[in-house]
Amino acid sequence: MKKIRLKFPILFLIVLLFSACATIVNTPNVRINISSDTDSVKLHFYNDTLNWYSLPISVDVKRSKYDIMITAQKDTTQKQVEVNSGISTAFWLGNLFSGGIFGYAIDLTNSNRFTYPKTIFIKFDNNHKPYSRTNYQTWLPPQKNLLNIKISIPEGNYLYLNKEHGYGNVFGFLGISAGFEYYFSDKYCLNVDFGWLTDFLIPIPAPVDYMDEYSRSFATYGDVQIGSDYRRLHYDVGIQFSRTSYYVRETVELFPNYIDILKYSKIQNNLGLAFSTYYRATKSFNLGINYYPSFLILGNNPKFHYSHLLFFELSFGIEAYRPNKP
Repeated sequence: MKKIRLKFPILFLIVLLFSACATIVNTPNVRINISSDTDSVKLHFYNDTLNWYSLPISVDVKRSKYDIMITAQKDTTQKQVEVNSGISTAFWLGNLFSGGIFGYAIDLTNSNRFTYPKTIFIKFDNNHKPYSRTNYQTWLPPQKNLLNIKISIPEGNYLYLNKEHGYGNVFGFLGISAGFEYYFSDKYCLNVDFGWLTDFLIPIPAPVDYMDEYSRSFATYGDVQIGSDYRRLHYDVGIQFSRTSYYVRETVELFPNYIDILKYSKIQNNLGLAFSTYYRATKSFNLGINYYPSFLILGNNPKFHYSHLLFFELSFGIEAYRPNKP
């Protein structure tokens, strides 16, 4: 019993030391990338009035519960910008899953629980007040020659395709798509995507044991679209090519094993329009929805018939290139 009593305080101390998520994960400083919607802008911080910095700039700021005051100047026009301090994700979410009450208690004694926006885009147009909490935004708007790489996971697929006894609906989850987004001007971009959709019945991949007769549906697609933005909302319109596949299979017992037999298949190539939109939730994460109606069946005897792909997706973007990136 004596040894156990000696070890328990040590173990308890280790738990306390490693349960404070923000204290351990966050560094004392936050790197902030600052830029503006016009050129030749300089700024200084309220506690450093002697040094002016030309934008764009990356600067390390010490974490604190206090907001940061910035003075931005272009020619004779000045704007006062108040950058708000906030609680970091490592504090309120990290401790929720790891540190618990002990993590929160330790982090409350440390300024590492605070953070600032990592991106500050100062709006210098005349439509914003000289002093306001809203005259900056925490993401960089698109600009000419910006290139983004996209990877998406469809999490809700509604397909209307040619089946065994005519056209019918299929609902499912999962798939994968990839593409790129290139801005040929500050407002308009070219989007190209390639993807694959499935009819899995659950949004999490898992092995499924099929017995007797069953059907499966898939779709592949490629699109070329022209897009633009309204604040954080992005929208595209263009053309798409899709290939839908419908299979009827049967699993039968052939003792001591089981065999899977293809009983029927229908593969069709389609051509139509593409409509897409997504919301920029963060710099790299978007929530999107896509509607691809097809009107022409391709093949030896092309003919008109309606079908569609409709799917909701989680999209992750990687900024591959941005001119004058801070």
